[in-house]
Amino acid sequence: MKKQWKRLAALSSAAVMAAGTLLYFPTDTLQNISWGITASAEETGAGTESGSLTWTEDNLTWTLTADGTMTISGEGEMKAYDTDDSPATKKKDSVKEVVIQEGVTSIGAYSFFDCRKLASIEIPSSVTSIGIGAFSWCTGLNSITIPNGVTSIGNSAFISCTGLTSITIPDSVKSIGDCAFERCSNLASITIPKSVTSIGDSAFESCTGLTSIEIPSNVESIGNYAFYNCTGLTNITIPKSVESVGDRAFYGCDNLTEVLLENGSKLTSDDLGVDASKIRTYWNEGDLTWTLTADGTMTISGSGAMKGYSWYSGSPAAQKKDKVKKVVIQEGVTSIGMSAFNDCDSLTSITIPESVTSIRAYAFESCGKLASITIPKSVTSIGTYAFSGTPWLTNKQQENDSLVIVNGILIDGTACSGKVTIPDGVTSIGEGAFYNCSSLTSIEIPEGVTSIGDYAFGYCSSLASIEIPSSVTSIGNYAFRDCSSLASIEIPSSVTSIGDSAFDSCTGLTSITIPKSVTSIGSVVFYQCNKLTVYLEEGSTLTSGQLGVDENKISSYQSWTEDNLTWTLTADGTMTISGEGEMKNYSIGDSPAAQKKDSVKKVVIEDGITNIVDFAFYNCSSLTDITIPDSVTSIGDDAFYGTPWLTNKRQENDSLVIVNGILIDGTACSGEVTIPNDVTSIGDYAFRNCTGLTSITIPKSVTSIGGNVFDGCTALTEVLLEGGSALTSESFGEVADKVVTRWNEDNLTWTLTADGTMTISGTGAMKNYSNNSPAAQKKDSVKKVVIEDGITNIVDFAFYNCSSLTDITIPDSVTSIVNYAFYNCTGLTNIKIPNSVTNIEGFAFYYCTGLTSVNIPESVTCIGDHAFFICTSLTSVNISEGVTGIGAWAFQNCTGLTSIKIPESITSIETGAFSGCTSLANITIPSSVTSIKESAFSGTAWLKSKQQKNPLVIVNGILIDGTTCSGEVTIPEGITSIGDFAFYDCTSLTSIKIPKSVTSIENSAFYNCAGLTSVNMPEGITSIGDVAFSDCTSLTNITIPESVTSIGDAAFFGCRSLTSIEIPRSVTSIGIGVFDNCGKLPEITVSCDSTLAKDAFGDASEKVKYRHSLVKTDAKDATYTEAGNVEYWTCENCKKHFLSDETDVEAAKEVELSATVKPVPVQVATATTQIKCVYGQDMDEINLQDYVKNADAVGEVSVKVATGSTMLDGMQLDGSKLSGKPAKVYTDGKDVTFTFTAKNGNTANLTLNFLVAKADPTVKVTVDGDSHTEGDLVEKLGLSISKDSTKGAAKIVSELKALAAGKNTLAWEFTPEDSENYNVVTGTVVVNAQTTTTTTTTTTTTTTTTTTNETTSTTKETTATTKATTATSGTTSATKATTATSGTTSATKATTATSGTTSATKATTVTSGTTATTKATATTNETTATTEETTTTNETTATTEETTTNETTVTTEETTITNETTVTTEASTVTTRETSATTEESTITTNETTATTEETTTTNETTATTEATTVTTNETTATTKATTATNGTTATSGTTSASETTMTTSASNTESTAATSATTITTAATTSVTNIADEDLCSWAINDYQKKAGIVPANAEITARSEETCEITLTDENGNVLDVYTVDPKTGVGTDSSNAEVNLPQTGNNAMTNWLLCVGAALFMAFGFGAVKASGVLKRKEDE
Repeated sequence: MKKQWKRLAALSSAAVMAAGTLLYFPTDTLQNISWGITASAEETGAGTESGSLTWTEDNLTWTLTADGTMTISGEGEMKAYDTDDSPATKKKDSVKEVVIQEGVTSIGAYSFFDCRKLASIEIPSSVTSIGIGAFSWCTGLNSITIPNGVTSIGNSAFISCTGLTSITIPDSVKSIGDCAFERCSNLASITIPKSVTSIGDSAFESCTGLTSIEIPSNVESIGNYAFYNCTGLTNITIPKSVESVGDRAFYGCDNLTEVLLENGSKLTSDDLGVDASKIRTYWNEGDLTWTLTADGTMTISGSGAMKGYSWYSGSPAAQKKDKVKKVVIQEGVTSIGMSAFNDCDSLTSITIPESVTSIRAYAFESCGKLASITIPKSVTSIGTYAFSGTPWLTNKQQENDSLVIVNGILIDGTACSGKVTIPDGVTSIGEGAFYNCSSLTSIEIPEGVTSIGDYAFGYCSSLASIEIPSSVTSIGNYAFRDCSSLASIEIPSSVTSIGDSAFDSCTGLTSITIPKSVTSIGSVVFYQCNKLTVYLEEGSTLTSGQLGVDENKISSYQSWTEDNLTWTLTADGTMTISGEGEMKNYSIGDSPAAQKKDSVKKVVIEDGITNIVDFAFYNCSSLTDITIPDSVTSIGDDAFYGTPWLTNKRQENDSLVIVNGILIDGTACSGEVTIPNDVTSIGDYAFRNCTGLTSITIPKSVTSIGGNVFDGCTALTEVLLEGGSALTSESFGEVADKVVTRWNEDNLTWTLTADGTMTISGTGAMKNYSNNSPAAQKKDSVKKVVIEDGITNIVDFAFYNCSSLTDITIPDSVTSIVNYAFYNCTGLTNIKIPNSVTNIEGFAFYYCTGLTSVNIPESVTCIGDHAFFICTSLTSVNISEGVTGIGAWAFQNCTGLTSIKIPESITSIETGAFSGCTSLANITIPSSVTSIKESAFSGTAWLKSKQQKNPLVIVNGILIDGTTCSGEVTIPEGITSIGDFAFYDCTSLTSIKIPKSVTSIENSAFYNCAGLTSVNMPEGITSIGDVAFSDCTSLTNITIPESVTSIGDAAFFGCRSLTSIEIPRSVTSIGIGVFDNCGKLPEITVSCDSTLAKDAFGDASEKVKYRHSLVKTDAKDATYTEAGNVEYWTCENCKKHFLSDETDVEAAKEVELSATVKPVPVQVATATTQIKCVYGQDMDEINLQDYVKNADAVGEVSVKVATGSTMLDGMQLDGSKLSGKPAKVYTDGKDVTFTFTAKNGNTANLTLNFLVAKADPTVKVTVDGDSHTEGDLVEKLGLSISKDSTKGAAKIVSELKALAAGKNTLAWEFTPEDSENYNVVTGTVVVNAQTTTTTTTTTTTTTTTTTTNETTSTTKETTATTKATTATSGTTSATKATTATSGTTSATKATTATSGTTSATKATTVTSGTTATTKATATTNETTATTEETTTTNETTATTEETTTNETTVTTEETTITNETTVTTEASTVTTRETSATTEESTITTNETTATTEETTTTNETTATTEATTVTTNETTATTKATTATNGTTATSGTTSASETTMTTSASNTESTAATSATTITTAATTSVTNIADEDLCSWAINDYQKKAGIVPANAEITARSEETCEITLTDENGNVLDVYTVDPKTGVGTDSSNAEVNLPQTGNNAMTNWLLCVGAALFMAFGFGAVKASGVLKRKEDE
């Protein structure tokens, strides 16, 4: 037992002992005992006014003040207490705060035990230990700080501190005692310092709030139950220092999913008591922790760089390379170390965080299954072979022309060949990127690459050409080693360092240019470069020693670094300008080229330079060749002045010098000049002093023109700009007045002159524009417009934003003014619209703020949307009668407008048509207007006047405004529509009554009516507009009538109080977001047959419930002629039927209407019934109607063979009657299923099992030949088969070898040809060796003597004549004395039934349902007993569910069955239909006829006697274990055998020989086990259930039956099943539906009766058997 329980037990014992001791003392003695407590004056009642209490405890003083503060002062250790005697514990209900003052060195045992109200404590740094149970049960303490001087926390120090949520343990603590924090259930986190070396037993037991804990690296042991039952604990980290873990340390930690064991730990899952799948391994690698889980996941956490590893000192992953399948690097890790995951062949997945910036060499080398890697953008450095040998790298090589680029780093190109161009965007060529790529011949590196990594091009032996861009700053170690085909290379001036052996063994290298920017160069950079000449820039500090090159192989060159560009001049006069961007500006003679003007012969400007500045190559008199890249887009004044190159260019192209689309010189031109379309700009002074120039045409491709272009062009008369040119006249300086702009726009010409007049000429329609018409292009220049006659329209944006336009002439040929035609023409004050115009489209005069009056002619039919929007100066508008519509916002904000008359031709005023017309006070609206849209008159003086008269403003039956209403509002009858925005933002409106005349609620009609709580919406409304009730936040419910067909967008958006809504089936259209933001709406009920899909409800689709509208139909009982019905429901909408009132379409289970019908069921036997018959023999007719158990209820049924079943061959079904001869043997039985159909349509199936036995063949056998003599060999004899016999062959099987004199009885065997349907049979013939044997069917013998072992009788007149002999299935052999059958009683020569012969039972009953079962059964069909009167029937064994014998089911192992044998005596013929049941397990063979039953007195003297002599043979034996009773069969208590019969029964191991001259009747005892009567079983089951459940079942019925079991179903008065018993029908023992055992006979009311009967039967059998034996009936064999 754990320590705390031992302690508590001890305390309990002590308490009992103390109580006993106290009881022993008398009261006065107790009062005089001194308890050893020194009470202060305060404590004893003489305290101070403050009410404080003080205890002096050895060297310390405890003081408790009235506010609950306990102060402990003094010096030294605190004494140890028991659980109830410290000052704090004595006042535990008062102590709320504890202050321990400096000087106290320990906290004693149980110092604050059970101080449940203690909420805080101050512990000084002087305390070094906390004693046992010091704070146990301080449930109010929620946090505590332990000072750094404490070295140990005692046992149970904080046990059951359930309020404690956090605690700080200092680094000084070395051990945590047993039960220290046990049951601190709210302790959520604790940090155990590295100083702790052990954790005691149960230290954290039942700390259910702990979720994770890390054991520090110095802990060596964890005690028993340390974390027992920490149910919240999910993970724990245990270092390898922990060598032992106690018993059940983590038992009950049901949520523990992860135990981290440091690599090298010897602990196992068994040591921890934790499933192995939860254990992870971790490594502390510097600042990072590597953790490996059982599923192969390696997690790396921490912060900082990963250390590098080598192949021989493997990383944690390499150590477990076969187990690592997935790697997760957590945020904070900044690099992936060298060889970190080298050769991890099972690794398939890696997660790299954004914190990683570099991946070192060989990091993932040979990770053969790593096919997918996501490298974050943060990675800027990737080392050599970092991904070599991974499928990921192979796939990447195939994706991008063999170049693998990650985050701008080209990490691999080793699969490249030939010429390679590195794409833009690459910033670095990684380490070993093209290492050993021997097929690489040349490479182009783009600008932007800043570094070439180590070994980047190492061993690229075919690399012959490379150009290093000026962006590169460093070249790594061995970067070009062994590039033996490289001939020359130029290092750009951006490079500052070249690494070790960078060009080592470049044996073909002849020249290299190194700028002075290179200040750092590695060792042996040019080793074995024997052909090399090094060109050093003047000013370089590098020496031949540093270069490793002889002095005589070093030359210098001149270079200028001009801001971002470098100018380099070599000795051959070639000046190369490299870099990117613009040249800096120079004065004459200042540029590097001008400085060396006599030396510069050739100029190469590299791509990336964007301009050539003024005077760049001024007076370079030797310059004849210039290469200018496409990147140059501007060339300055006199850039090439005085160069031979310029002189040559003037002679090439009609005196125009054009470079990259820049016309830089045309000074040699004259006459009319047309500038080519490829020119984009004209340079400064391009035509200066070109006196011969008279006219110039400039295409619109020219977008810029320099200064002073035409200075001195005195003959120039016209500057013609192509229409669409971006140039303006102001661009041309002193020739501005000569500038004309012309646009050829299809069939029209637009011409703009310098005075601002734009003329439009031509015929037909203007082409369409998109705010780029010729006028719009020159919007600031156009002041006047003249449209010439013949033009038919003014198109979109024709004069868009022409704010300087003040005058326009529109001809009568114009028929329409289209959208935005005069948009923002603010200078236009008046306009005359000709009578030819029919349409003024939208925005036509939008923002024409200077327009004062407009006359709209009769020809105009429509004024478009916003047509005169914000025409604020417009005071007069005349709308002619021809106008039929005023568009939305057509006159909005026409604030100067005061009156308007709307003509009768108008039927609709659109949204906001006159909105904001604040001065509009007079409006005439004709009755023709039937539609007024939202805000049509908003803000007008007219509307305000109407509102003052009546808050409801109604025009022509349309309620257009009610925004000033409040409270309850009733809309008057006659209103047909609630217009757009009618009650918009009417927050004071609380309820609204809408009349039946209203048919529509338009858009935003009640938007933001936040106070509206109820709306009655009458039938007749057909539509609810967009946003109609949006943001009606107080509206809780609303009923939408069936007349509504459409609901607009956001109609109920933001109705946050709406709790229910039902969408009727009439709604076929619903807008977007109708019920969005309806937070309290749990469900949107939609009719089940609605055409609306869930998706139509958008974000609210999850709330949609399609529901049925159900009408209940009550249950009605059925009759056999009329089907009733169960209770069911029908949906009024979809007309579907359901068996419950569930309305949810998804949950409701539809049924066919027929499923609701409750017809009387057809009840037939459920167990398979067996029918026995014989091949080829007529079967008794069976009326299947007899199997219907409730025929009185369902009436006559029709029967047919069920689908899938087939009729037995040879059988016919006539109505319900089954008859015929089986035409095929089924020894194992054949199932035939019949379907019964009642008049009410209900059906049931019955399965009959037909057991068709083989037939015994009909055969007559005689010996051929007439004369036989003694000694004739039997084998020589032949057998003759009668032609009437069954086909087959007979042979003699007798053991007799030769005939003897006289009669010889020979045995024969007959084998039928049809062996599938006939049995093999045996018989005998008698052969007389002296006379001919004649076989006849009738034999008469006067006297027969039969000799038996003991008795010889002679009959006086034994005569039997076969009056009618039937050939039986048991073969009748007409011989003198013998009939042989294959297994049954046969006819005899002379069987006389005398009056003294009686074979009877006193009371033997067998019903038509009695089952006769045998292991081996010989069945005799059509057995003919040769008497004067013989009746032969087929045997039928039928078992049904409802047919049960009252007395017996007879079971035999081997049984001979005789069917309906009629025994005729002189006095009477007795045929019984009941079954004789004999003793339970007895076989009785009698020499006399004895019939024994349970209810029959056994007679010892029942003897078959004839008039002559009765001979009883003691050898005639018919032995069975039981007797099979058959349908309609007289079953005697023995077997009746005719005398003089040799009977061989192949199916029963019975040898029976009877040779008598009269009749021998042998009675075999019958073994039977009787079934309990059905009514008893049912009655007992009811009693059993009542005793067990206390409920009396209304009914018990046997619902299933087999030979071994029967099923009893118990139901209540409503037909509900209470229980089902499955019991043995013989014993009544079995189980109920819960598998509990039941024993019905013990429960039944007549159990005692049955017991007494059993006892009586047993006594009867004993005495009966004794009486039989005493009478000498039974004899031992040895007595014979």
